[in-house]
Amino acid sequence: MNRQTSLTAHIVQFSSFLRRHGFSITVLEEEEILSSLLYIDWNKSQNFKLLLKSICCKNFRQYQRFDDLYSQYWSELHKAVDSKTKEKEDQQKNKPKQNAPSIESIKNWLHGNKELDETEIAKASELATEGQVSLSIEKNDNHKAWHEAIKLLQKQIANQPSRRYNVTNKTGMLNFRETLTNNMRFGGELVLLKFKKKKIRKTQIVLMCDVSKSMDLYSKFIIQMMYSLQNSKLKLNTFVFSTKLVNLSPILKGNDLDKTMSKINAQVDTWSSGTNIGDCFQELINEAGRKILTKRTFLFIVSDGWDGGDPKVLKQVMTQIKKKCNKIIWVNPLARNSEFVPEVVGMKTAMPFIDYLIPALDVEGFKRYLGKLS
Repeated sequence: MNRQTSLTAHIVQFSSFLRRHGFSITVLEEEEILSSLLYIDWNKSQNFKLLLKSICCKNFRQYQRFDDLYSQYWSELHKAVDSKTKEKEDQQKNKPKQNAPSIESIKNWLHGNKELDETEIAKASELATEGQVSLSIEKNDNHKAWHEAIKLLQKQIANQPSRRYNVTNKTGMLNFRETLTNNMRFGGELVLLKFKKKKIRKTQIVLMCDVSKSMDLYSKFIIQMMYSLQNSKLKLNTFVFSTKLVNLSPILKGNDLDKTMSKINAQVDTWSSGTNIGDCFQELINEAGRKILTKRTFLFIVSDGWDGGDPKVLKQVMTQIKKKCNKIIWVNPLARNSEFVPEVVGMKTAMPFIDYLIPALDVEGFKRYLGKLS
């Protein structure tokens, strides 16, 4: 464990430590911890511990485990510090002592001056990584919730009425032409009535999921979304992107989740790498744009907007996509904060072209906003 020299760095490192033990802690929780420190006497260890516990624990199991993990973290940290004390003893004598962080330093961090000695908050990068990452998910995780989300999607956008009609015997809009034609045998008397109703056309849905390093915290949500939607009756194409685009539609179909996860690991060698949104979207247009990007297409983009590519390229590509598609829906996990303002370049560039911004990092948040789509 690395030794940290500031309170903010300790909180970031402790959050990373909890994530390695199954806690779902995002940057928003880290900021909430730092904001709350302004209102408590955090020099008292018990106050500090209770604050972390109240924000980091999302269920009873995590609540039970927290005390042991908290003790383990600080125990390992003290060992790391002690092991370096002797070898750096002479150097420390000539260096001024480092003071504890002040309230002002916390305020500075919260207002954008995030000067950490070492952070593990994911950022955008232009670099790709080689190899695969370990992906795991239970098939029954949120199964009912995703089933409800799919029904909402079908109701709101998947089954859109066409301008054309089907003939039906059920009561509805009277079909004069069919009625007159069928009643010619009765001498023109209206004995049999024919009705019509609008045809239902299947809307094309394209799902684009960001699997770069900055989206690591939301991998479970992304995998559940891709697997659940692709195995539904929706007319759907699924892609993942980071520094390159990968079509996962054929891989995701099937009931054997373990095999599916293995195939994803083998197919996507840039999971948890850098981000180049513009080039990946251009690749989509070049390879499959004519087939799947039409006026019947609803494009879902799941990304936090961090981008290491050229903003001019992204703007040009978004302009093309906007002309081709019916609607662009951007799902951003960071946007669930009520004070969210798109500050990263990728999100700023894309915002003028987006029809709906959905602030969700789980299926419940996703469902909550589906009802507003049309």
